[in-house]
Amino acid sequence: MSITQGIEISEISGITFLNIDNDAASARISLFGGHILSYIPKTDNQERLWLSPHANLTGEKPIRGGIPVCWPWFSDDHGREKGALPSHGILRSQVWQLANSETTKEGTHIELVPSYTRADGFEYDCEVSLHVWVGKSLKVELITANTGIVPFTFNTALHTYFQVDDIHKVTLTGIEGQYKDKTDNWALKDTPAPYKISSETDRIHLTATARTDIEENGTAFTTVESAGHDSLVVWNPWQTAASIADMDAFGYKHMICVETAVTQNKILEPDETHRLLQTIVPV
Repeated sequence: MSITQGIEISEISGITFLNIDNDAASARISLFGGHILSYIPKTDNQERLWLSPHANLTGEKPIRGGIPVCWPWFSDDHGREKGALPSHGILRSQVWQLANSETTKEGTHIELVPSYTRADGFEYDCEVSLHVWVGKSLKVELITANTGIVPFTFNTALHTYFQVDDIHKVTLTGIEGQYKDKTDNWALKDTPAPYKISSETDRIHLTATARTDIEENGTAFTTVESAGHDSLVVWNPWQTAASIADMDAFGYKHMICVETAVTQNKILEPDETHRLLQTIVPV
């Protein structure tokens, strides 16, 4: 397959990277995990994604930062003992293939497909593809199609790590309703207003918020638009980052995860297709 203009391929430590550069933005994508690592719009040349300086880029384990693809379960919600199956599913630890690429006046579009979708914990017939549009905004769409004869249940997420200058100065706007608090035995709580991060945060918001603004010092820096989801996940490890092997102890100060997610067990009927979409809009 020919590669469209504006994409260069590189390989480091056995991992293949797609390096995209067009008039609107640049981006870097790892074929290991189908994992977007960087997005820099040329309107302000500011990186929007956070990548841990200690991220494993050898293909030996999932990459910390960027946009991990969680599927067909979220976290350890796979119905077995914790650790029995890989956290966040089977897609972020396998090599994907570039299925298609094209350049338009709006930017660069690529389609990636995983090597496999059937594995221990998910024995169903389906097709999965990841579509990425790199332009004035970054549009990421994960498509799941049930190609079998029986329905199946799955969860999924675009586990995006956003880069911020100082987490203490960040406010999230647009999130409403209740959330489940993992740090408090999954207690159901009301979303705070204003929404600031001041301690370890691991929340599944049960309202399908369509737009969230990430503000710093009262000014919007990035807008997150979501569709096809039933939840929004907000995560920052705070001081527990010190116990995460592939994360700097103080890395939590410069990141916030706002994840477009399905966590409430989506049922996909035969011949049905689900589209999970996150659009990152620089402000």
